[in-house]
Amino acid sequence: MSKEYIHHINLSDFQKKEIKKFEEDSSYRYEEIDCPICLNADYKVLFKNERHKIKQKTVVCLKCSFMFSNPRMDYSSTKKFYNSDAYRFIYEKTDVNNKKDIFLNTCEEIRNYKFQKPKKPDFTKYYRTLYLDFIYQEEIKFETVHDIGCGKGFKLLDFKNLKKEISGIDPSNMFHECHKKFEINSKVGFIDDLEGSYDLVLISHVLEHLHDIDASIKKIEKITKKYLFIEVPGHINNLQSIQNAHNFYFSFNTLNYFVQNNNFKLIKIDYAKDSEFILALYEKIEKKNNYNYNFEKEKKLIKKIMLKYTFKYFVLKVLRFLNLEQYIRKVINRFR
Repeated sequence: MSKEYIHHINLSDFQKKEIKKFEEDSSYRYEEIDCPICLNADYKVLFKNERHKIKQKTVVCLKCSFMFSNPRMDYSSTKKFYNSDAYRFIYEKTDVNNKKDIFLNTCEEIRNYKFQKPKKPDFTKYYRTLYLDFIYQEEIKFETVHDIGCGKGFKLLDFKNLKKEISGIDPSNMFHECHKKFEINSKVGFIDDLEGSYDLVLISHVLEHLHDIDASIKKIEKITKKYLFIEVPGHINNLQSIQNAHNFYFSFNTLNYFVQNNNFKLIKIDYAKDSEFILALYEKIEKKNNYNYNFEKEKKLIKKIMLKYTFKYFVLKVLRFLNLEQYIRKVINRFR
């Protein structure tokens, strides 16, 4: 199979300029790593590029079948990538021309925020407050909430409306300025800056970005009193979106390996059927857990999702060759 990742997204002129600037910046350093699960150094390259067409290798371990980026940005480069807001510029979906545009757009989104009370979760299709419905269906007791990588702050606003004591942390100075404007309690920082103790800790669409999962989970464990909620992109039946900002690609098996080999036990895990985003709730326990990693199950899963991707790859190649891709997409979207 070709090592080309073919599911590219439409980029604005601003994004193209920022991606070019990022790829030409020689101050970003890269490092090769062994598998974070089994420490094996043997891997197979699945892709040499990602959805923005950035040159980034995605590999799969030949022993435990864990998927990860390799080589990836070293620790100092990772910090620079997020603290400089380069990540925001490359990944921003709305029309922007500069940093001020992103700031104003974010403030406008916060201003238009509308609270929705928790209800029974519907996993058929992903929606913004699915995480809230997922947590509240378990009827856990908590008063203090801390959101790691709180981004624009919507989750903090959700819990603030539910009369919980909220706080968050995010590397973006720009988001922090928006938070101050709307009285959202947060600070600038990230995993190394965690402090305090909270009943419920959230880390949503952040774990896949981190540099060292084991070390990060141990730091998160220290500030967690009762419960930990994690949301990550996942592969359950299909390959998840490949992107340079993601160092790791999780399944149920691999996510539970990292979390449950610490002082956490699983309460509930599920996924949105359309996006395959994984949602998991864990309880803090006194004694260190020992998760039994299923090597064979992971191997079969990776084989299944890559077979599906290979089929889609060749179909898409044929459609593009015949100039039929856009027409077929319109027909599919109309049918949906």
